[in-house]
Amino acid sequence: MGVLQRFERKLEGAVGGAFARLFKGKVHPAEIGRALQREADEQKVVVGEGRVLVPNRYTVTLGEIDHAHLDEWEHQLTSTLAQLLHEQIDDEGWSTFGYVSVAFECDKNLRTGVFDVRSRVDPDAPGQRLRQADPQAPARPAGQNGSAVHTDQSPAIASQPPEQVRQPLLVRHSLVIDGPNTRYPLEEGSNIVGRSHDAKVKLPDTGVSRRHVDITVEGPTAVAHDLGSTNGSIVNGQRIAAQQLRDGDVIRIGHSVLVYRVDGG
Repeated sequence: MGVLQRFERKLEGAVGGAFARLFKGKVHPAEIGRALQREADEQKVVVGEGRVLVPNRYTVTLGEIDHAHLDEWEHQLTSTLAQLLHEQIDDEGWSTFGYVSVAFECDKNLRTGVFDVRSRVDPDAPGQRLRQADPQAPARPAGQNGSAVHTDQSPAIASQPPEQVRQPLLVRHSLVIDGPNTRYPLEEGSNIVGRSHDAKVKLPDTGVSRRHVDITVEGPTAVAHDLGSTNGSIVNGQRIAAQQLRDGDVIRIGHSVLVYRVDGG
C-alpha cells in the first residue's frame, strides 16, 4: 500500500463514517495531502554529501467555508498530514530540521474548494530529524476550482515593552550552517560569506570562493548578491545574481548549505 493510500485509510479513521459525504464540492483532505507531498518534493534541496533537505513547516490556507468545514477535525487532520509527510520523507530518504508540522489558516478571499500551500525551513524546530539522509517559500496554488495567490508578509517587528515604545526594536538577521547548526549574526550593511580570512561568515569549503556571496542588510531587508563566484550561488534551488531573502530561505554555495533566519529584536 502506498503512502497516500495509507493516509486516506487514516483519514477514514480520523473523521469516522461521515468521511464519504463530507467533502463534496469542498476541499478534500486527500487533495491537501497530495499538495503537501508535491510541495516537499519541489522545495527539496541537495546539501552536503548528497543529503536532501526539505521544509519542516507547512501552512495550508483555506477559504472561510472550507476552514469552518474542517475545523472540527483540524487537530486530527493536521497530525495525520504531518505523519503523511514524515512517511514520504522517510521513504525518499530525505531529511528535515526537527519534526514536521502542518497548520491550517483562514483567508476569506479564497473561494470554496481552493487552497494554498506554503512551506519553510525552520532550523530551530524541536526534534531529532537530521538523519544520515538529513522556513517564504512561495505559495503553491492548489485545489479543484482554480488557483489562488498568496502574498507573503514582510518579517514582523517584535512587540516593544512599554518603556521603549518610542524606539522600535531592530530585526535580527542570521545565517545557520547546516550540519553543525552554527549561527552567524548578520550586521547592518555588507556581510561577506566565503573562504577569505576576513569574511563575516568563513566557510572551509573548497567549492566556495574567497568572496562568494554578500548578504547586504538594510533594516528589515536582506539581499544576497553573488560576487562572481566560480560555482555560483543557489537560493531555494535557483541560481541567483541577487535576490531578496525571506525567513527560512536555503542558500547553497559550494558544498555548504546555509539557512537565512530573521527574528524580531
